[in-house]
Amino acid sequence: MRYLAYLALSLSLASCSYLLPSTTPNLGGLLVDRGDTRPFEQPLPINTQPKRLALGNSFAIGVKEDGTVWSWGSGSSGELGRGDYNEDAKEPRIIPNMTNFIEVAVGGRHVLALRKDGTVWSWGNNEKGQLGYKEDGHIEPNYYRAFQKAPKKIPDLKDVVSIGAGSSFSLALDKQGRVWGWGSNAHILNNVQDNKDIKRMPTVVYENEKVVKVVATSFDSAVLTKDGKGFVWKYLSVDGSISKSDMPVSISTLLPNPKITIADIALSHSNIYILARDGFVYAQGKNMSGELGDGTFNSKKEFVKVKNIGHVTQVSRSLALDDKGRLWQWGGGVYARPDLANMNSSREPYPINILTDKNITFILRANYGGAIGFSNGEVGMMLKKSTLTISKPEKSLWTWK
Repeated sequence: MRYLAYLALSLSLASCSYLLPSTTPNLGGLLVDRGDTRPFEQPLPINTQPKRLALGNSFAIGVKEDGTVWSWGSGSSGELGRGDYNEDAKEPRIIPNMTNFIEVAVGGRHVLALRKDGTVWSWGNNEKGQLGYKEDGHIEPNYYRAFQKAPKKIPDLKDVVSIGAGSSFSLALDKQGRVWGWGSNAHILNNVQDNKDIKRMPTVVYENEKVVKVVATSFDSAVLTKDGKGFVWKYLSVDGSISKSDMPVSISTLLPNPKITIADIALSHSNIYILARDGFVYAQGKNMSGELGDGTFNSKKEFVKVKNIGHVTQVSRSLALDDKGRLWQWGGGVYARPDLANMNSSREPYPINILTDKNITFILRANYGGAIGFSNGEVGMMLKKSTLTISKPEKSLWTWK
């Protein structure tokens, strides 16, 4: 497909690989397919770290440590933010006049960027009002396109500490615990039926003074609180028992033990992943390719523990980092395990241990690939070659420092 082929090119990969599947039978006294499965003695902090990198269908947006914002890839709605609606960039380029930013988020074809001063900027597609203001637009013969080709500040939105973007909606959390939503009202909090209902300006859609982070994916959203609780606006359609009227769903009611506290939440189209403060990972949802990592292919409405790993410090969907700097993957699109060479190991639901000699700062798993940020500023990209295969992480020309 064009977007996958072009993304592979536009990420500007060098020839060197960072990571290889582990073939070592023993590492530091631990089996290669098992991490340290003891709980942390000291609980993990709530993860409110801003995201430096966001991956779209065919483009990427990154914010460097110096606060500048960069883009690369292919965009047809102004997603690259550099003044053209149909633009291709084979190499990362800085977006003009964007300074002092700390976080970025990508929706279907729109982008949000959070500035240090608490303001939010947006650009790209605005057909569902997901930019939060009236776009500049683009007129073609007999057709108006609701696109924004250059970043613009969203009016009357201030003191924001966290942002999230879905396919056609946007979220922002302010210091007072107010969650602001705009775009397709059917998806902002999954609370209305009519997809034609649009909020074109930010509106308070949820209030909780304990909320410290918002999370969004294609059609779903969640919040994380400072006391380790989570609430999600998502169809839990494994057995069809959750409806819009039941939202938000308290994640605690679906966990094996309601006393489990949460350090972080990650969403995919079909799954919810949480990192508990004791260092274990739990997953819920569909499991056709082993996305739950529980050793089965059975979907679950309730959360199950991902097998064989612990002491995890970061999670991004079915990708986890432990405190020894080891990277783990499970579910569809994973590296082949050497001990499963004669089986369909791309569907193996057990975690896969990948070794690296570099210190990892952040990890990212997205719809169309993933990325690893290293402490020296380098970034390794994982690109989907098909629905079941991810290439080895390759060095990107973009650095986050």
